[in-house]
Amino acid sequence: MKANILLNVEVVSQKNGRRHGLVKSLVVVNHVVKYLVINPGGIFSKAQFFKPENIVDVNYKRLVIENEKVIIKAKGEKVKVYLDEAFPLMDYPVVDKNEEAFGHVVNATIEEGTFAISEYEISRSFFDDIDHGFAIIPAADLVYKDQVLYYGKEMYDLGFKKQGTGIANKLLGER
Repeated sequence: MKANILLNVEVVSQKNGRRHGLVKSLVVVNHVVKYLVINPGGIFSKAQFFKPENIVDVNYKRLVIENEKVIIKAKGEKVKVYLDEAFPLMDYPVVDKNEEAFGHVVNATIEEGTFAISEYEISRSFFDDIDHGFAIIPAADLVYKDQVLYYGKEMYDLGFKKQGTGIANKLLGER
């Protein structure tokens, strides 16, 4: 399944039909979705999140969990215990082996059952996306470190070095 199907959907309890809010983000550790965040928390509110194993059903409108007891509610320092070594999935920066930023995560493919991420979709820029689509990078080729995903190769190793005939070059000209 694609990660974007899990975002911005209403979380509903199967047992009593109670609505808990929208999924705001996905928390990833070692290329596995560990938590879905309903509320990241704040000064006056507790963070609310749950494990993906608790999903009973999901579609583009709603995500059903068994009951509200599976939602973890934590405050301040306790949130760090749950979310240590984690990163939010969407819009996360990606850099190459020379530490040059070349894109950000826009989606991912999640294996059902294990919730492991097999590949990430990387957006380089609006015009490159129109020209060539998103870059697909296997999860094994990316390493999370210092709040950045590192790609072990040069950004041009993905196969977009020759972009001479695209819309961006026609509109903006060549450098």
